[in-house]
Amino acid sequence: MLWAGVILPVLMIVLVLVFISESSLPSIDELENPRSNEASIVYSSDGKQIGSFYLSNRTKVNYNDLSPHLIDALVATEDVRFYTHSGVDVKALLRAVFGVFVGKNKGGASTITQQLSKMMFHERPKSKLKRVIQKFAEWIIASRLEKRYTKQEIIAMYFNEFDFLNTAVGIHSAARIYFNKSPKELSIEQSAMLVGMAKNPSIFNPVRRPEKTLKRREVVLFQMKNNSILTQQQYDSIRQLPLGLDYHPETHTTGLAPYFREHVRIKTKQIVKNNNLLNEYRKPINIYSDGLKIYTSIDANVQKHAEKAVAKHLQNTLQNLLNKEIKNNKHWPFSNETSKTTRKNSINRAIKNSERYRKLVNQGWSKEDIMKNFNTKQSIRVFDWKSKGLVKQKNMTPKDSILYYKSILRAGLIAIDPHTGFVKAWVGGINYRHFKYDCSNKSKRQVGSTMKPFVYAAAIESGQISPCTTFPDIKYCIDIPFGGITKQWCPGGQKNYSGEEIPVYYALASSKNNITAQVIKLTGGKNSRVVNYFKTMGLWNKSIEKVSSLGLGVCDLSVLEQTSAHCIFSNYGVYVQPITVVRIEDKYGNLLWEPKQEIKQVIDPNTAFSVLKMMKGVTGVKNPITGKTGGTARRLKSTRAYSFSGIMAGKTGTTQNNSDGWFVGHTPDLVAGVWVGAEDPSVHFKTTVNGQGANTALPIWGYFMKEVYRDNRIKINKTDFIPPNEGDKTQIECTYSTNNTDNPWM
Repeated sequence: MLWAGVILPVLMIVLVLVFISESSLPSIDELENPRSNEASIVYSSDGKQIGSFYLSNRTKVNYNDLSPHLIDALVATEDVRFYTHSGVDVKALLRAVFGVFVGKNKGGASTITQQLSKMMFHERPKSKLKRVIQKFAEWIIASRLEKRYTKQEIIAMYFNEFDFLNTAVGIHSAARIYFNKSPKELSIEQSAMLVGMAKNPSIFNPVRRPEKTLKRREVVLFQMKNNSILTQQQYDSIRQLPLGLDYHPETHTTGLAPYFREHVRIKTKQIVKNNNLLNEYRKPINIYSDGLKIYTSIDANVQKHAEKAVAKHLQNTLQNLLNKEIKNNKHWPFSNETSKTTRKNSINRAIKNSERYRKLVNQGWSKEDIMKNFNTKQSIRVFDWKSKGLVKQKNMTPKDSILYYKSILRAGLIAIDPHTGFVKAWVGGINYRHFKYDCSNKSKRQVGSTMKPFVYAAAIESGQISPCTTFPDIKYCIDIPFGGITKQWCPGGQKNYSGEEIPVYYALASSKNNITAQVIKLTGGKNSRVVNYFKTMGLWNKSIEKVSSLGLGVCDLSVLEQTSAHCIFSNYGVYVQPITVVRIEDKYGNLLWEPKQEIKQVIDPNTAFSVLKMMKGVTGVKNPITGKTGGTARRLKSTRAYSFSGIMAGKTGTTQNNSDGWFVGHTPDLVAGVWVGAEDPSVHFKTTVNGQGANTALPIWGYFMKEVYRDNRIKINKTDFIPPNEGDKTQIECTYSTNNTDNPWM
């Protein structure tokens, strides 16, 4: 009877194996070239992985990239005779069959290779009978895998295929997400935890069920001790350690540089399409499954400082100031001068662009029901700087939540190496989860006085002025033809002017609108040369017109565009097209694409250096005639919190009604542009004291560059700007009929 109980199941197994269809098994080609979705990895310029694009967040690693503790733990726990069998462990199989017969389960019979077969070639069955048939098929697949791969390759394939949950598909992602390490760096206890998950990752999920996972880890450690991999002393010591998770969930909305990664995702898809890039199977590349290696210009350390700087200023200071200024606005959060029509249109536009509106439309809701929903109070999670996790629950209508979000200041920061065009930092907003619109790239806002350096460059290059040219501080007007008549444009309004002589370099540093108007008038009044600069750089748009007011920044540009334009002053007049994606390789390291960069000489090198030197006065410069000190960014040297002691040049910018605050700062190796404002220009500071670029954008630049200069991991030139090769023709001695000899231009 006992023999019948053993022999009969074996005969049944043989019969099932005979009748399994060859067509139901993977082909030789599929076995030799197994396909699985591999994530495309995004790397920073310093070699750090900053993100991935995936259907399955999997990146394959080689056997030599695995910690030996992983291998020991897996074999000891899942398949102690792994190195001696040929895919099927007969001894374990007979033990399992006998255990079923006598009613005692003494362990599973699936080998590592059989488990791999299941992961690679079988989906979840719809019935127990189909699972039984699958099980037999896995024996055949396992034996075929053993013939085609070494034991080491099978182990590597196993770890690459396994889904460790929480978007951690494969050991590369699991090591990063759970312990912020590479697979090779995993310790004994970390390896044991991950191998323990193989039994059932849903049950032994370290994030949701840490206690169960800890007990399962102890089972793995016990097996390692039983197989003489660990000593009793090691086992006793390690089993008492906590899980020690360093959990870093990887999603498209979390992690470093999310706005930049979204830009890279879109750009990579365009590159693949435009260049007809094909994968190893001669099919169009899919960035979510073909395992590309995307190398970018971003510096991970510079990026971290940029993100922290934006959050620090808005969270600790700026948002509180705005809240106080606008809290009593009759049309909160809009300014009091905003018309009802403008306010209504802005709200309706925001409603129709919202995710909630799109979902309700797709569900077939009528417009009346949708608007009723938007005016019905409900519990809504909203962004909040003061709350834990930056999220709080509020009882409000969806319409009120839209107004609430309009009251929150946004920001953008772009930092570029002016000599290479490599974008080193990219902050598109304050929180990608809640504000996905990229303020640094997609948003175009008026640039204010950050346009003035181009006006002065045009005047110097055309020979109308030199940095030492002086103008009296009086009202200046430009005649503008308008509908057959001539009107006068007089920037500066009815303010009281001193009448004192002002050197041009002082006027730029102090952002004197009236002097700028006179400079514009001398060059023809229409800023034609400035328009040509932007056309040469490829940054022209319809808002950059040949009009007098262009010189005061009435045009609209993105942070990326204006920062890259400013780079010509730090690069001897040469415009270098910004680069974000440096190269793309396939998963085997073969080069697929490199950028072709546009480089253009926009202005004369000496003119560029003259304007750059003029912009150095923004942090403080004396008028040698009057002795007065000017400079719109003087606080950058005096405010302790974000004071910057290095050599720099820059320009602040503030637009009408304080809707937009700008600062573009130059150091020899890095040009960084910062913009701050609300989503809607009708939401803004009442006072220029709080709303000017020197208070909104400049502190972010200060926090950012202060930490960049402190960070020894970042290689950056901290010396002075180097004059052009032709000789420093900007060393001009300005002489005036005054006893004041303090001349910063000498």
